[in-house]
Amino acid sequence: MSTQKLITAGATFLSILLAGCGGGGSSSATKVTASDAQGVYEGTVSNGREHNTLILENNQFYTMYGNAVSGGFGVAGFIQGNGKTNNGNFSSTDLKDFFANGTVTSGSLSAAYVPKTSFNGTLTQGSSTVTFTGTALKNSPYNYDTAANPANISGAWLLSDLQGATVAVSISSSGALVGSSGGCAFNGTINPRASGKNVFDVALTFGAISCRLAGQSANGIAIEYPLANGKRQLLIAGTDTARANGTAFFGMR
Repeated sequence: MSTQKLITAGATFLSILLAGCGGGGSSSATKVTASDAQGVYEGTVSNGREHNTLILENNQFYTMYGNAVSGGFGVAGFIQGNGKTNNGNFSSTDLKDFFANGTVTSGSLSAAYVPKTSFNGTLTQGSSTVTFTGTALKNSPYNYDTAANPANISGAWLLSDLQGATVAVSISSSGALVGSSGGCAFNGTINPRASGKNVFDVALTFGAISCRLAGQSANGIAIEYPLANGKRQLLIAGTDTARANGTAFFGMR
């Protein structure tokens, strides 16, 4: 969550929520283990935004922030970082906030958590700070501790990107992914995370023409869950290796 984005635009989606790709920042704790914070949380930010946050077993996290849209979640940007736990506290000093306009800012996060129950704290970027609260997903039977099911995501999706463009995505039963938006074509894979948690690992490669990340690759995560309106939500986010660029797609079907 960018405090600038969150303070001016309003929400944070801690991912998702969040979790990520690449190396991990896990640490031992006196009373809890590094995996205790893992799970998916949703809640509000002090600037009026909402967030979905995913924390993985290695304490990597993704936070997608935005607002509710037609019974689902619309993403305005996302944060990715590596955290550590200590006695029920979660902290990160290397988070990156990826804005819709391509800007990337750095920051830090400090939160107190009750495993899979609550995740509350502050996020700071420069001189700006916002507070956030989070709980387990309230209106969905999503279970983080159940292995991700490829059947729930296979087929065609019409998603949106951070710039508001429509993105057509097709996912095969084996996890092959192809997509296009305007003149930009990309492909990759989306497969259940090896940890057995209800998260997908994602790898994308973008074409050299008409893509904002032309010729680049991104790795990250996806989560999918049922909504109260009977539809299913899909959230995808990833960054390049240097964490200098990020991309996210979101939508329902």
